[in-house]
Amino acid sequence: MKVLVLSPPTSATQNVVRDLIYGCWCKGKRIAGAKSPPTNLLYVATMLKQQGHDVRLLDATAEYKTAEYVKEIIPQYDAVVESTSTMSFTEDADFLKELKAINPRLTTMMFGSHVTFNPVDSLNYAKELDIVVRKEPDLVVRDVVNALERGESWKEVKGISYREDGRLKQNPDAPWIEELDRLPIPDRSLLPAGVDYFNPIVKRIPYTTAMSSRACPAECSFCTVPFFYGVRVTCRSANNVFEEMRYLQERGFREVWFRDETFTVYGKRNRELYAMLGKEKVDITWICNARVNTVTREMLQQMKRAGCHLIKFGVESGVQSILDNVSKGATLQQARDAFKLCREVGIDTHAHMMLGMPGDTRETVEQSIRFVKSLRPSTVTFGICTPYAGTEMFFQVAKEHPEIRDGTGLNLKNLHEKAFFNQYFTDLGAEELEAYLHRAYRDFYFRPGYVLERFSRVNSVEELRRLVMAGTQVFGFGMDWE
Repeated sequence: MKVLVLSPPTSATQNVVRDLIYGCWCKGKRIAGAKSPPTNLLYVATMLKQQGHDVRLLDATAEYKTAEYVKEIIPQYDAVVESTSTMSFTEDADFLKELKAINPRLTTMMFGSHVTFNPVDSLNYAKELDIVVRKEPDLVVRDVVNALERGESWKEVKGISYREDGRLKQNPDAPWIEELDRLPIPDRSLLPAGVDYFNPIVKRIPYTTAMSSRACPAECSFCTVPFFYGVRVTCRSANNVFEEMRYLQERGFREVWFRDETFTVYGKRNRELYAMLGKEKVDITWICNARVNTVTREMLQQMKRAGCHLIKFGVESGVQSILDNVSKGATLQQARDAFKLCREVGIDTHAHMMLGMPGDTRETVEQSIRFVKSLRPSTVTFGICTPYAGTEMFFQVAKEHPEIRDGTGLNLKNLHEKAFFNQYFTDLGAEELEAYLHRAYRDFYFRPGYVLERFSRVNSVEELRRLVMAGTQVFGFGMDWE
């Protein structure tokens, strides 16, 4: 069967991010212009390829492929699998309608957090959408496509929602993938050739993304993970991850960004992995995500020796009561300690911050901006807190304000910097929050000392190029509100 696994083109920007669980990473757009290989699409495409299907992974946003291009090629396909997000859903769904009009025999599927938590609304909005794939898409998409190939009914596959005789049906959830080693190592030959996947935090290119675990033990109220995966965590074995690292080195990759929600909670597995990487002298540097309350000096030293050069931490706020309001489960002192330890060990850091969180005031936002500067991270991103569908924050707001369920205000034209629904849990207005967002970037990045330090650490022409590209975009965003 001929299947198009698609990250759709967009009219608003060439830099939209459609992650599986967050609704839309960084509220829809990486300000520094980064483009990352679509890990979840790659897993789906690899699974289908292993089943013998004729698969193409089209990362239209990264490949700068237009809507017209996709329309030209769609008649040759039997099925299309789209990833989508809250910020991009209406545009993605509208595009799916156009594809179905061109090729009526096309079986259409969408997956991602938005359709997972809004399957009925999604199917009602897009009559041309045949199947919503809920939660983990890997095995569910495989089973649907295999049934189509055999000419059998796919309507018994678990983990899908669909329409039948004008009625919406929701099958039971598919079982969780408890053993991630069952999944194939993603086939990077499916990635588009010649695409310059770019990220300013990456030191060595070419780079790619990987996944060594799923879920997170924390229950932050702004995150979709607790409802998407539950709080149980699963991880691949050290040997399985090592085999992928060795495979990537053989294919010429020099750096990996592990997209795990919290890489550092798997102590025993990770120690085994670090030992393997050191023994075999795998020449790949890497980046991971972590919580500030999960790292120790000994752990960081092991990570450094194994090739880790940067850790991304979710700091969120510089006020303890605000962190408590969103069930962060971490303290400001733990953040201070984590960033200090990383500096001492020689690992760079990135801090994620959010403005307009429940309980935020002008004073607390100011405190957060000052706090993140005091942590001295290598880089930082700021976003406006948004109650995405599938988060505890969303359910809390929806009890008093059911109109939030509509969600039509969330779209690509606004991306990450617009303040939607924040009036329900903070006294700060939308325009004020948006002004603070732009100011936060200026306050952090436009400091002469910071700029000099960043440029003094440049070790190659390529690193300088990436820094200038990212800096130009950050500068433009920071000044945009002026």
